[in-house]
Formats: sequence, structure tokens, C-alpha cells
Amino acid sequence: MSLFENQQEINLRVCGEMIETVLASAGVDPIASRIPSDDGESAWGLARGSARVYIFLSAGDDGHNFVQVVAPVMRPAPEARERLFGHLLSLNANELTGAAFGLRSEDVVLTSDRSTAGLDRVEVEEMIRRIGEYADHFDDRLVAEFGGTRHSDL
Repeated sequence: MSLFENQQEINLRVCGEMIETVLASAGVDPIASRIPSDDGESAWGLARGSARVYIFLSAGDDGHNFVQVVAPVMRPAPEARERLFGHLLSLNANELTGAAFGLRSEDVVLTSDRSTAGLDRVEVEEMIRRIGEYADHFDDRLVAEFGGTRHSDL
């Protein structure tokens, strides 16, 4: 089987091109926003208000590809973690649509992901917009209420 017959590879290439088209349409230079990777993943980064948004395109071991949009929001104050985490779970269930708060290392992040099967441009635009707006909104609000540091201030 040649490289061009590999459906997973073709899907990755097409989705990468779609992501770069979406970025360009939003006024973001897709080439300048690329993040170098040693593991073969494609990644891009951009600013949305006070937040940074990252887009990752990766191949799964099961033959399926995935796109994930992530925005680091804050690093919580140690004494407020338990109270903050309960609040984040409530936000996930009651206020967020198509996104969720989670933890990456010590950072609270917002994330949205999906398989690239049937992925279209509108979905990519929506994922980036939604995560960017949520992160820009909640970084100030959560730090004001629970302490800690906005990720953009680290």
C-alpha cells in the first residue's frame, strides 16, 4: 500500500489543510502559528483575548484521527483546589456546551475534541471560537473567585 492509499494519512493531511484554511480566514497566519513537533502531531497556537488556544491534530493507534482544541486557563491556588474543582464540574454540567474543564499537570484547561471522521470547516471554526471565548471569559472570573494565576500571567 502506498502512502497515498493510506486513508488515515490522507485524512490527517486534509484536516490539517482545513485547520489552516480556518485559521487564515480568521486572520491568523497558519504557517506562523504552527508549533514544531517531534512526535509527528500537527499543532497550532493562537491568542484569543487573554487566552492562548492550541489545536492538535493526531493519529490514533486504532486508525482513527482526532482534533483537540485546548486552552490553558489558570494555575489554581493549592488551598482552593477542592472547592474550585467542584465548581468546575458544575460549570461542565450546567454552563458549558461542547467543551469541558480538565487538568493538565497543574493547570486548569478547557478542551474540546472529536474524531476527524466527517469533520467539516464549520465544526473546526466552532471548536476554536468556543474554547477561545470560554477561556477568555473564565480565566479572570475563576482567578478572582478562587485565587491562583491566569495562565497568560505565568
